[in-house]
Amino acid sequence: MSISKIDIVNAEISPSTINLNQLEALVLDNIPKESLAQNHSAESHSVEHHLEFKQDPPSKKRTGLVFLIGLVLLATLGFLGYRTFFAKPNKTETSEKSQRSGRKGRSMITPVTVAKVGQKTVPVQLQAIGNVQAESTVSVTPQIGGKITGVFFKKGQEVKKGQLLFTLDDQTQRAAIQQAQGTVAKDLALVQQARANLAKDQGLVEQARATLAKDQGLVEQARVTSAKDQALVRQAEATLAKDQAQAQYAQAQSNRYTNLYKQGAVSQDQAQQYSTSSQVNVATLRADREAIANAQEVVKSDQVAIKNAQEVVKSDQVAIKNAQEVVKGDQAAIQNAQAVVASDQGALKNTQVQLSYAKIYAPISGQAGDILVTQGNVVAANSTSPLLTISQIRPIQVSFSVPETQLPEIQKYASNNKLAVDVTIPNTNRQIRGLLAFINNTVDNSTGTIKLIGQFDNAQGQLWPGQYVNTTLTLRTQPNAIVVPSQAVQNGPNGQFVFVVKPDNTVENVPVTVSSMMNGLNVIEKGLQPGQTVVTDGQANLISGSKVRVKSASKQAGGAS
Repeated sequence: MSISKIDIVNAEISPSTINLNQLEALVLDNIPKESLAQNHSAESHSVEHHLEFKQDPPSKKRTGLVFLIGLVLLATLGFLGYRTFFAKPNKTETSEKSQRSGRKGRSMITPVTVAKVGQKTVPVQLQAIGNVQAESTVSVTPQIGGKITGVFFKKGQEVKKGQLLFTLDDQTQRAAIQQAQGTVAKDLALVQQARANLAKDQGLVEQARATLAKDQGLVEQARVTSAKDQALVRQAEATLAKDQAQAQYAQAQSNRYTNLYKQGAVSQDQAQQYSTSSQVNVATLRADREAIANAQEVVKSDQVAIKNAQEVVKSDQVAIKNAQEVVKGDQAAIQNAQAVVASDQGALKNTQVQLSYAKIYAPISGQAGDILVTQGNVVAANSTSPLLTISQIRPIQVSFSVPETQLPEIQKYASNNKLAVDVTIPNTNRQIRGLLAFINNTVDNSTGTIKLIGQFDNAQGQLWPGQYVNTTLTLRTQPNAIVVPSQAVQNGPNGQFVFVVKPDNTVENVPVTVSSMMNGLNVIEKGLQPGQTVVTDGQANLISGSKVRVKSASKQAGGAS
């Protein structure tokens, strides 16, 4: 704070023309108001006492009076110098007093508008600037190349999901479909041919198995014949043994009767009869031996027949195995042919899909943007330049950020229910309500904020992508909150404050802490009590201690408590 300079010399006031009231006004206007307020009781009486004089005679009394006023002025300046260098004035009051140093004296009464501090149940809210964004945005690009043959909507039109937007020339795709269909038909014929070969070769396998069964029957038959012939051999051998016994007996009888004949005991006819019988038995033995030999030859022949039949059976088994291998080859050929058909059918499906791309439908419902191509343009498949962009605006989202310090409280209240999000479009008073739909999983380290997204049904289409709105997130309600009109709260070098009107119609600068704002009211966390009177208009002319006159009063903030 600097000492006000009083320039009496430049005021061009001469002793012969000076008026005492003018001099007093000059002194008071150049002395800071706080000095006058503090020294008013002591010094004003002294000044007024010494300023009392009579104008007659003017020469001597006036000179003495001027001298006394000079002494009082020097004493006042000395006192102010002491306060300047040794006192520590409040910064807020100093700033206010400096700004008002040119105003009139301490006796000025300022007309103001006031309001009562009230209590009200208010919502605890967070406010931020939000940005409207589409629920989803799709860039429509062609998936095949070709010439655009039709455009079936207008730019800016609201389109429905599945609505036809564009058509492309599809002659190439239709030709590809016909070619793929021909390939499928050819390969299906190959499959049928492979199946016919399989059926034929399976018939050969069955035929080989029948031949095997027949030849296995011949082997069994040969074995039976061999067994029979072996029985005949054994029978012939038994006959030989019997005939040998008879031959030995006949030989013995022949020898005995021959000796008896020589002795004359028997006749020659009897001896010759036994000799003939012995010779017959010898011939019978010879025939038996020949029969045995013949039977053994038959058995050998039977064994050769069995061996040959077994070789035929082995050959039949090899034939069956070969036929089965052919069948397996036929089955593999069928599988390969079927795989080729499946590949052909895939190629056919692909060409059919490519044909479907010749008609472009809206993938979502939303607002169509500008049409970037017209009928007759040739477009490339999967081009980086879209044909148009569709933005879904029903529902729609509003993205906004709040300080990360608020995250725990948001999580606390969002875990139990859906939090309300209200937005206001600038220059309008209508609020649009939605619900908090998203809390980002990462805090932005560069700004120290957390991103939130509210979702709105936007049935009337009032919100538009890219629009900036005022966003209010309601966390809970606070009962009996202290509220004042927003215009009562002022911003100063040391923070926010209000002017409280005291019973003697003077005002006091009271610092306050504002926790939130809503509907023209500030919620005061600290600094005020219900029932106090605060200034809502006219603060520019006030400092602590100023006299005020209430020209009007608004209703108590928040209504009756």
